[in-house]
Amino acid sequence: MPGKAKILTAKEISDIFRVLRQPRDKAIFALGIYAGLRIGEIIALKTDQLFTKGGGVRNVLKVIRLKKKNTVYSEIPVHPKLRDRLQEYYKNSSPGHWLFPSEDSATGHLERVRAHYILRDAFDRLRLQDASTHSMRRTCLTNMSRAGVPLRTIQDISGHASLSELQEYLAVDQADKHRAINLLRY
Repeated sequence: MPGKAKILTAKEISDIFRVLRQPRDKAIFALGIYAGLRIGEIIALKTDQLFTKGGGVRNVLKVIRLKKKNTVYSEIPVHPKLRDRLQEYYKNSSPGHWLFPSEDSATGHLERVRAHYILRDAFDRLRLQDASTHSMRRTCLTNMSRAGVPLRTIQDISGHASLSELQEYLAVDQADKHRAINLLRY
């Protein structure tokens, strides 16, 4: 689909996890692929949004999205594979206030461009054309849709203001059309 970020296959997701070297980088990718977060939302997460004071991973990630006209709150259950990546990251680092701190940044957390380059390097090493940081979000939301998750539920997770906005994210391909037609049982 020209102009849209690539929807990643299960093999490509596995390959990306394999080529990412640091637990931090794997946690960043996992937050995109298992929670559908934008890269800007990922880097701005605070440690207490995902971890208890004792260092355990919370069951639900609470995301606050500031929109033009209102604030959108999303409560996203933490996928077991995301939990594993976060636990690995936490035991190998010492995040403070920010989940992904950076002493080199004016914000105190990893900058968007740095996170972009980390993931871009993995995509390039795997020669994934049209893959971008937005591929994580599109892949997550499209796969939920393909699995039959109601659009209102996906909208609540993604924080889209309307179903029409959400539908712009979702990919439809020939296999989706074949599955739809083959569901007819009359």
